[in-house]
Amino acid sequence: MTQTYRMGEQEVDRKRKRILLVNPAKEDNFVIQRIHMGLSLMGEILVSNGHEVKIIDYAFLRCLEGRISIPRIENVIDEFKPDVIGITVFTYLYDECDSLIEKVSRHRDLPIVLGGPHFAIFPDSFRDDNRISYIVRGEAEKVILHLIEGAKREQRPVLVNCPSPGSNEIPAVNLEVAYGSQYLKVYQIQLSRGCPYNCTFCNVELIAGRGIRARELKTCLDQIVKAKSRFPNIEIVSITDDCPSFNKERFKQFMRMLHESNLGCGLTIDNVRANLIDEEMIELYVAAGGQNVCLGVESGHPEVFRKINKGETLEDIHKAVRLIRKHDLLLGLCFVIGLPEDNIERHTYSMRLAKVLEPDYVFWNMCIPWPGTKVYEWYQAHGKIGDLRNFSTLIDPRANFKEPVADSPEFPREARIKAWLMANMETHNYFCNLRDIWRLFSLTLKYRIYRSFVVFLRRCVVPELIYCLRHNLGKAIMREW
Repeated sequence: MTQTYRMGEQEVDRKRKRILLVNPAKEDNFVIQRIHMGLSLMGEILVSNGHEVKIIDYAFLRCLEGRISIPRIENVIDEFKPDVIGITVFTYLYDECDSLIEKVSRHRDLPIVLGGPHFAIFPDSFRDDNRISYIVRGEAEKVILHLIEGAKREQRPVLVNCPSPGSNEIPAVNLEVAYGSQYLKVYQIQLSRGCPYNCTFCNVELIAGRGIRARELKTCLDQIVKAKSRFPNIEIVSITDDCPSFNKERFKQFMRMLHESNLGCGLTIDNVRANLIDEEMIELYVAAGGQNVCLGVESGHPEVFRKINKGETLEDIHKAVRLIRKHDLLLGLCFVIGLPEDNIERHTYSMRLAKVLEPDYVFWNMCIPWPGTKVYEWYQAHGKIGDLRNFSTLIDPRANFKEPVADSPEFPREARIKAWLMANMETHNYFCNLRDIWRLFSLTLKYRIYRSFVVFLRRCVVPELIYCLRHNLGKAIMREW
């Protein structure tokens, strides 16, 4: 039977320990330019209490291929000689996590600690896996030190349920302990955690909570300034809150503070809501180094949009886009294919909206019915849900993908793939590698999306061929001269 661990129930060994923290990676065409924030937060807590930490973030290291050697996990273990190994688990990396656990456990019999957002959604995952010593559920800031200091090899996983840290209990990240951090160009910061909105497809309530935990703005700014002085290669500050502008005046104040710091960095923001944007905010964002704004549109069909309970309107999105364009920022849009009551016909409303708004980039994500959400309940009643582990949103610029994890009678899997291909061919310069034309052509024949393929050729391929011809012709002329 699985044990449950509570803080203070055992004496701990206070000797200095070595802790290896690992983030696995998926072998795809996407590059992560950030060092895993959760691991670097844990690293700071452990280092500040006298322990030695090394972070191997394979997702980040993939963007450094050619500049740095990416070590095998077995070699890292032999060289660093950790007492404990921690691995972060994302649901879409489930297989990669399992493979990493197997490599680690076969190579050395050490306490393995699993944590990460996966366990907020799937609390029973890995609980009977005797390779694992501890499973951490929730945000670990308040338990990680006591857990690591008392960690030993357990025969069955011990569950660690974490109380949420207060805003003043969230430390700075420690990038010093991350392998390859000297090449870091993007620095992440959280000004707050949690989101007060109740979108039917979002699982943030299970991960970070509905209430907002707002951090002290001066503390956040000091952490950014210190990181930039230590890592001069940092070019971008990325605000990764669940809902960064929940308090518009507070957010504007931070933009002023960041501008006055004269860091010389660009600025990006995750999770921007259209209804929380105004002209003053955009002006301050630009002054602070803002480069782009990506809005969550989700669906262009009025009925589908209404049912996701975003707390904003399609008109809010149009107004926000006008402001973003007025200030010459890059515009990004996010859509979700397969929300409740969506279908291939209603999907064309989203494509039409994307064409009207003319984004610089757009993400067409496949709907994932996360347990604990209203969308999950809808799919239980009206559709089918497959194995959510290693889920696919069909994001792959080479058009290599798994089938969607959910479908409904009105919007079957094949129609969802067709919708995704049509949207990317007609609205986004996504399939831009000329070597993949035959792959796309075969998919065009399979799904009978001839019009979309013609649009893709006209939008993406022909301009690319013209550029190549002109470029090569120019080189030939220069050689003659």
